[in-house]
Amino acid sequence: MNLAYEDRGDGEPVLFIAGQGGLGRTWDLYQVPAFRSAGYRVITFDNRGVGATSEAHGFTAATMVADTAALIEQLELAPVRLVAVSMGSYIAQELMLCRPELVSQAVLMATRARHDRTRDFFRIAERDLADSGVQLPPTYEAKLRLIESFSPKTLNDENAVRDWIDMFTRWPAKVTPGIRAQYGVAPQLDRRPAYRRITAQVLVIGFADDLVMPPYLAPKSPTLCQKGDTWRYPTPAISGF
Repeated sequence: MNLAYEDRGDGEPVLFIAGQGGLGRTWDLYQVPAFRSAGYRVITFDNRGVGATSEAHGFTAATMVADTAALIEQLELAPVRLVAVSMGSYIAQELMLCRPELVSQAVLMATRARHDRTRDFFRIAERDLADSGVQLPPTYEAKLRLIESFSPKTLNDENAVRDWIDMFTRWPAKVTPGIRAQYGVAPQLDRRPAYRRITAQVLVIGFADDLVMPPYLAPKSPTLCQKGDTWRYPTPAISGF
């Protein structure tokens, strides 16, 4: 499958992998300008299941890993640096494990090597809601996104939260067949033993108030892979706010 991508700038390449439901343009506001000004070639793309492939269904984590590998090979990026978040971090981890020659370094934000009982239940609940066909009112759906995405510090900031409330209610998330398939792109078992074979240099970034991907599910990266370090930000949630 040919996925939509943007390839901008010159220099050493950096490939960005978005999280669940995220388009390639997720990175355009902050990360793309910052990396381009630092002299990097920046590649962003739409994962399978969003954008032009939003009606795709039946794909798996292995499919999305293969998509990413194919893009790296098509653009002759290897060995490339990766920057990834959430589901994108999981894809990056599996890519480094099965195709180590494609990746030199990676930054993994809001990642995990396993699920706990709570996160497993969250995933089942999302799947069941999608399968039920129930459409939540935009305001209630926005409430859930706020709670899942932001730290108490942001939620208690009148000015900061106003814009997010407006954005989430104006453009509610739509559960397409592609998003439904992405719900299954997550660790099914404890992957920590396997990830110890990863040889690329890895920086793991966790967010202390993250309800969806709490830092303790992403162990310190020396136990996640052979070479790495870990940062834990004190207040943000999965969105970094």
